[in-house]
Amino acid sequence: MSSSDQQGQALIESLLLGMLLLVPLIWALGVLADLHRSALATAAAAREAGFEAATASSDATAAAAVDAAVARALIDGGIDPAEARASWAAIPRLERGAAVEVQVSYPVTVVQAPFLGRVAGPSIWVTSRHVARIDPYRSL
Repeated sequence: MSSSDQQGQALIESLLLGMLLLVPLIWALGVLADLHRSALATAAAAREAGFEAATASSDATAAAAVDAAVARALIDGGIDPAEARASWAAIPRLERGAAVEVQVSYPVTVVQAPFLGRVAGPSIWVTSRHVARIDPYRSL
């Protein structure tokens, strides 16, 4: 074998090995980016929904305010709010000084393909929880 044949073979081996290592790395970075974006969006949604529920005057208006705040915050974060789950509870109920707990969860698909996007498969659920206090001095 001549020297130029070995150099050509080394180049091909380097390219193949590089691709074998580079493709999983790029996939992992994409999944981690989606996880981070989802964590930021769900945290913002839980915080905004907690504030809205804490300023509501009744359970019905609080429920509507939580749904609207979660949808708005997730859309701002580039996430489809239809896939998210949001729940809230006022402990003991919506009264002065009570705590309002909001939890927002969103599934992040782990299996993704370049140019195809998400593929049906396993998901990692990102969950954010926020507790807001109702102002003890607010007017009724």
